[in-house]
Amino acid sequence: MHVLRQLCACRTAKLGAHLCVCESCGYRAPVYNSCRNRHCPQCQGHATAQWLRARTERMLDTPHFQVVFTLPAQLRPLARSHPRLVYDLMCRCAASVLQDLAAQRLGARLGITAVLHTWTRELTYHPHVHFLVTAGGLSLDTERWVPTRQDYLFPIRVLGAMFRGRLLEALLTALDRGELDDANIPSVRATVRKLAKLQPRWIVHVEPPRGRPVAAVTKYLARYVKRVAISDARIVAVTDTTVTFHARRGPLTLEGHEFVRRFLLHVLPKGLRKIRHYGLYAPGAAAALATARALLPTPARAEDQSTAELSDTITARSWQVCPACGQHPLRHLFQRPVTSLPPRGPP
Repeated sequence: MHVLRQLCACRTAKLGAHLCVCESCGYRAPVYNSCRNRHCPQCQGHATAQWLRARTERMLDTPHFQVVFTLPAQLRPLARSHPRLVYDLMCRCAASVLQDLAAQRLGARLGITAVLHTWTRELTYHPHVHFLVTAGGLSLDTERWVPTRQDYLFPIRVLGAMFRGRLLEALLTALDRGELDDANIPSVRATVRKLAKLQPRWIVHVEPPRGRPVAAVTKYLARYVKRVAISDARIVAVTDTTVTFHARRGPLTLEGHEFVRRFLLHVLPKGLRKIRHYGLYAPGAAAALATARALLPTPARAEDQSTAELSDTITARSWQVCPACGQHPLRHLFQRPVTSLPPRGPP
């Protein structure tokens, strides 16, 4: 409920405000402070732009595959009761599969960025992890860059089978250690062991690189990295009892309490990292990353136009310039929170 209180207070007088003034034409406008909660659809634009600029400086100028690992429906109740443990195991097991296959089949070390998501367009519970994977890697002897095929990374069935085996083994280990004994789910151990014996096909989706490397990576990052369960743009109508929003098959109307319930399904535990980096993109791999960058066929690049334009759009830099005269920057006054401000417009 603390999250809901923060989201409801975002960009309102409850959190205070400051005044923006154009010293040239006299335009002035109140700007209310944001809640800065990572689940707020209004507060992710600036965070996305900052993260995007920092990450694109580290990204290798090479195509990237998009790989998605999905948790099967039988394990979703377990993830709901123990989200921190299950989400962490999902990310670590899937990343280890990609790294081990790269070492075995390519003799190389990949650059990997993982983003955890838990929702569908209908806001139902659907935990999955998006991976951004370099189309090649630094050889294990660090002497050369080993590229993959342009349209092929690893066999999908192998990816699914290895992910299934490692995640189920990790869950059984957690059960043996007593980390899941307090789960309010009947026969958790039986469910996990049943999945291990039946060996159903686990869904793994691999999308080959599209477009120019930098533009494709930038588009992917901007779309998924700081995304929340639903944005304001998707909400069509709100009444006293219902909420209507765009879903996969058109507008969907839910009772207000059901909409809130579905939204809260996707509030992550405090401190849980939804974005993680492995291999060449890991925080401790700066030396290996520099070596890989030097060995790539194309030289290291500066920020290209597509990245800059996208970042400017996300941060809404037009707000930094007076919307009345369109020439002079706005000056921010009253930096301390205040709850009473003059109306928007000229003096």
